[in-house]
Amino acid sequence: MDDAARAQTERQAIAGFELRAAEMAPLLARVGAVLRWMFRIGAGLLVLGIALALLRREPLGARVDPLAEVIPAVLAGHASGVIDLAILWLMAAPVVATVVVLAGFLRMRDRRYSIVTGLVLAVLAVSILRALR
Repeated sequence: MDDAARAQTERQAIAGFELRAAEMAPLLARVGAVLRWMFRIGAGLLVLGIALALLRREPLGARVDPLAEVIPAVLAGHASGVIDLAILWLMAAPVVATVVVLAGFLRMRDRRYSIVTGLVLAVLAVSILRALR
C-alpha cells in the first residue's frame, strides 16, 4: 500500500470515528445526566440520614436492611432507614445507567453493542438476585 492509499484509509477511518462519536454523543449525555442525578440524590439522602442520626443521636446499623424493611424505616423517620435508602439508591445507579445505554443502543439499532449491554445487564441482574438470597 502506497502513502496516498494509506492516507486515504486513515482519513476514512477518522471520518467514520467522528461520525460514530457524533452519533453516540446524545447517549453519552443521557447516561451522564442519569449518573449525575442519581449520585446527587443519593448523596443528599446520605447527608440527610447522617444529619438525622446526629441530631437525634440515633445509632447507625452495621448493614443495609432489605428494601422491605427500609421503606417502613424511612416512613417512620429513622435515620438508619434514610441512610440505607441512600446506599440502595447509589447501588441502583449502575443498573439504571446500563438500562439507559441498552435503550440507546436499541434505538440506534446497534445490534452488537445491544447484545453486549444486554449481557452486562443480565450479569448485574444475576448478581443482585444472588445477593438478595
